[in-house]
Amino acid sequence: MTTSKWIIDTEPSRRLPVYTRMNANDVLSDPITPLGASMAWIPHIFRGWCSGYAATGAYEPADFEQPTGSGGFFYGYLYVNLSATRLFGIRTGVGIEVVDAMWFGGHPDLPPHVPSPRDHSDACSAKAAEFATWAMTATTYPDLEEDRAIAAMLRAQRPDLATITDGALIARARSVLAYERLVWRGEVVGGVGGAIGPGALAQLLAGADPTLIVKLVGQAGDVDSAAPAFALWELSRHVRADAGLTFEFDQGIDGLRDRIHAGFPEFDGQFSEFLYDYGYRGPNEWDLGSESWETRPELVLALIERLRVVDAHASPAARAHAQQQLGEQAMAAAIAQVGDDPEALATLRAASESARRFAAWRERGKSNCIRVIHEARVALLELGRRLHERGAIEHPHDIFMALDDELDYLLLDPSYLRERLIDRQRQWKQLFGLDLPMFIDTSKPIAPVESLRHLTEKAVTTVNVGDVLTGGGASAGVARGRARIVLSPDAAGELDPGDILVAPQTDPSWTPLFVVSGAVVVDVGATNSHAMIVSRELGIPCVSGCTDATRRIPNGAFVEVDGAAGTVTVIKL
Repeated sequence: MTTSKWIIDTEPSRRLPVYTRMNANDVLSDPITPLGASMAWIPHIFRGWCSGYAATGAYEPADFEQPTGSGGFFYGYLYVNLSATRLFGIRTGVGIEVVDAMWFGGHPDLPPHVPSPRDHSDACSAKAAEFATWAMTATTYPDLEEDRAIAAMLRAQRPDLATITDGALIARARSVLAYERLVWRGEVVGGVGGAIGPGALAQLLAGADPTLIVKLVGQAGDVDSAAPAFALWELSRHVRADAGLTFEFDQGIDGLRDRIHAGFPEFDGQFSEFLYDYGYRGPNEWDLGSESWETRPELVLALIERLRVVDAHASPAARAHAQQQLGEQAMAAAIAQVGDDPEALATLRAASESARRFAAWRERGKSNCIRVIHEARVALLELGRRLHERGAIEHPHDIFMALDDELDYLLLDPSYLRERLIDRQRQWKQLFGLDLPMFIDTSKPIAPVESLRHLTEKAVTTVNVGDVLTGGGASAGVARGRARIVLSPDAAGELDPGDILVAPQTDPSWTPLFVVSGAVVVDVGATNSHAMIVSRELGIPCVSGCTDATRRIPNGAFVEVDGAAGTVTVIKL
């Protein structure tokens, strides 16, 4: 790279200067495409994110004079605004330490907060107290259900994309993405509200077993991001029970979709229904330019292929029941901890219920946002397919290398951007695998992108027998098994039932693999990361934020995972 910034990198907030990759890595693990940034994130999502923060009452309009007060792009990657998150902790009285632990796993390199006279606002604190009371007591969230209905409407009203003009495809993408400013409110309120209950539990149970809170939060119930795993499990049972389908899966994934369509109409109908309901999901799903389960059904078939080898005892329902029992035991221990104080007991129950409700609401909010993004994605992919067929661009996905404003030029001269997009694709690929700074304080000079090394150049210490790696407790339970390093969800062919899935990060598109695994360990993540919420829902022990686990743990090592304590113990190499 010869430039200090990538084409879509944003100007940082002057008011809120510190950013982090933690949590952002869960949802946008790769550098974002220029179109994903310029059409979705910069004009709509960052602004909707700020609106969601404002809905909590903990912020003043002046805090978001720039929309990058919520997040920004550096080196082509999404960063979360750490200063804004901490400001919520200050103004609500939850405290910076609790916020850091909930959202960033208490990372050892977290930069200290630099106090500002503007940190404190009596008016914001009063409004935030009202929000906290609502978060502890609300049993419904009507705005979120409205968002869900809107997302479903946009899918139901999708036109026949093959029959509309190029200009109409662009207009369709732009029009649906405008809804992101609305639906992101629900995602953010769900996320911020999700810190209230655990924060109250941390204060109430100070000095208790630190694993207790992880067990208390437990399952949320009715988690949208977990629903595909349950649905895929059922599809895998159909394959396992049908000799004909089993034979076709044994032949491999290549051509499998066509073979199913030709010879198995009932299963084909079920599979098509699954794609209608959940086809918006996929790896790196926050980016317009990423593949989804609908655009690349082979991703789903590969997941079913892994799930079909798992015995019934490992079903999500059975493992979820075990997680529920851990939660009940934790509640009994917590009741014993607080004693006979009626107010403390009421707070304990309210905080636990709030934590679970908001975990589900956060995942519903995310699902709404992704469904909207997906409606734009499929329209733009159709445009890319047409331009490729005409020879105007080298590859259909090159359309995502364009900036939003450049799309209008394509209507005038389809070949106008061909060479520019090829060159931009080359530069974009160079951003992959960078050893990114986990935290950026933009009040100080930012290292230019060409100064960053790649992760392959980073030295790590391989583990020895008896070593204990420590991360964050994300989902309770203890499991032993063979560590299997998996770097992407479509590269899980060697993951066998009971293996310990060790991954760089996991978004919800990974979570069907959780069902195959005995436990999950991820390099980056925190207790309230999206995938960690789903791991609790599926009853899978999970350790998050176990730094460099994918590089330190050899493939095939035998390890023990304690998902509540957040530890990975090496038993045998």
